[in-house]
Amino acid sequence: MTTKKFAKQFEQQCRTILNISLEPIFGEYIITQNGKRIGVLYENRLYLLSTENLRKMFEGVTEENPFGWAYYRLILIKQIEDIELLKKAIGHVYHDLYYHTEFVADISYLFKANRSYPNSIVEIYNLHITFLRFCYEKKLLKLNPLDKQGRILHLNFENKDLTEMGAEVFHELYRKWLVYTDKNDEKSEERNNNVKMLEKYYSKICKEKGL
Repeated sequence: MTTKKFAKQFEQQCRTILNISLEPIFGEYIITQNGKRIGVLYENRLYLLSTENLRKMFEGVTEENPFGWAYYRLILIKQIEDIELLKKAIGHVYHDLYYHTEFVADISYLFKANRSYPNSIVEIYNLHITFLRFCYEKKLLKLNPLDKQGRILHLNFENKDLTEMGAEVFHELYRKWLVYTDKNDEKSEERNNNVKMLEKYYSKICKEKGL
């Protein structure tokens, strides 16, 4: 059994690591990041799910299955007081297991959230046409997200859909675009088609990142 004191200490260690949380289960704790399982606290020890990069990080480490998770192998992390090492280890696990399939744009969710407002759904669709076309022309997306008639082919986009440049720029550009277009007034259509503003955001992000 893992004590509440140990769990609290672990949470304190992870306070600078984004979106880490603990879920109690049968006297132990499942560790999640962004809602995805990455490891456990078991008998006052930290175990992370074994991944390729984590094994490289701890060369020669032995995989364990201390409590019978049939489909998982875990690696015991002993140096939990080393926050930089802990941050790097957790980063490896999350990236190896989940990064490529993480949504970077979930348009279907926006449709669902606004299902009671048909006009808003039209606006959301149109602003994404402008955004996705711009991203493809800037080579941020690997494949053209629009058909020959300019219609959106997919309503969900993941990290694996991004180019190397897209991985650097897309997230911040998308955030700025959603904030800019998040108004419902007589200028909504103009904003939704404002490629010049996208170009301005894009140039600023690239400059800040030295791209």
